[in-house]
Amino acid sequence: MISFREALSLIAKHLSPLKPIYLPVWKARGFVLAEDVKSRVDVPNRDVSLKDGYAVRAEDISAANPEDPVILKLIGEIFAGGDEDFEVLPGTCVRITAGAPLPTGANAVLAEEFSRLEGESVLALADAPEGINVIKKGDDLLKEEIILESGTFLSPTEVGLLAAAGFDKVKVFSRPRVKIIATGDEVVAPGSPLEPGKLYASNLVTLVSWCNHFDFPVSWALISDEKSQLKIAVEEALLENDVLITSGGAWKGPKDLVLRVLKELGWQEIFNYVRIGPGKAISFGKIGEKVIFCLPGGPPSNQMAFLNLALPGLLRLCGRGMNPFPTIKALNRQRLSGEREWTQFFFGKILRKKNCLWFQALPFKSRLSYVGQADALAILPEGQDVLKEGESICVRMLKPCSACDFSEGY
Repeated sequence: MISFREALSLIAKHLSPLKPIYLPVWKARGFVLAEDVKSRVDVPNRDVSLKDGYAVRAEDISAANPEDPVILKLIGEIFAGGDEDFEVLPGTCVRITAGAPLPTGANAVLAEEFSRLEGESVLALADAPEGINVIKKGDDLLKEEIILESGTFLSPTEVGLLAAAGFDKVKVFSRPRVKIIATGDEVVAPGSPLEPGKLYASNLVTLVSWCNHFDFPVSWALISDEKSQLKIAVEEALLENDVLITSGGAWKGPKDLVLRVLKELGWQEIFNYVRIGPGKAISFGKIGEKVIFCLPGGPPSNQMAFLNLALPGLLRLCGRGMNPFPTIKALNRQRLSGEREWTQFFFGKILRKKNCLWFQALPFKSRLSYVGQADALAILPEGQDVLKEGESICVRMLKPCSACDFSEGY
């Protein structure tokens, strides 16, 4: 049995991002760049106006003020996207809108609020130093300049930047295709009749939902505790997917068949069991290039093993960092303890009191509600056996939390 840190290190060592693909920028959100990206164009591709106003020669109105305005002759107007051009000669100006190209001869834009239109003349009520209200060619993006580096996670804003830089498609790392197999004679799919002694496949649904949440292509199967059926299901899964995650059947009982089947299929075991609580009965390995995580069946153990080890592995495959959740600081509301030689995880809720955030660990009285009610996760690392009441701790946020919204204070 190895430590949590050792397990994460082995996952990072044995997994690397999948083969890159090209995607249209419209579909690139949520993927990770597989190469540095240089802008293909200057943005803007010529000097443009930052504001609505008048394109002027700065030297013409350097002495303008409300008591002694400078009168300029209006010779035309230019709109954003237009191709008109004028030559701004001494004593003249051109009406211009934000985003419109600066006309020949102009070197500044007098903002509309510092001007007054009178017939075919414009009264400049203030000066406009050279370059004022002008975005120079290449100020936003410079052609051939690196704008995003390989490994960048593409949010909507980065995708928009790619489009502005002239890209219609981009090279990104593939997302892993995931198959989840839940085992057990006692497990049935939601919607099926629930006979005595049976239970619904909540672990399976939760795992599939987490995969959907992170945009991994995912499929699933429910397999009874029958070795030949399980072997066929595993073989089919490995043919069609990059990752196999099994749920249940990972311990040492007579019906725990998963590891036996994997060994018959040439399983290369990388680790088997980790000093984490809950979730110790997790195994990780490969068959050829296919990645396999075997998760325990108890709901808290299943979720902790997935969230803290299997999910970081999936993220590694698509080029992302291995910490899937944002981290905040909170005060620990109650004393939490564990074994010094183990890493202990605690599901909990975030509470807000007097503009401070507190982590409240959930009681471990119901395995299902313990998992279902959590919006945060705290970690008691190996080498430490207690988190004190009132201690500041780092907490991983599993979902948005209303207690973290301080907007009413602004």
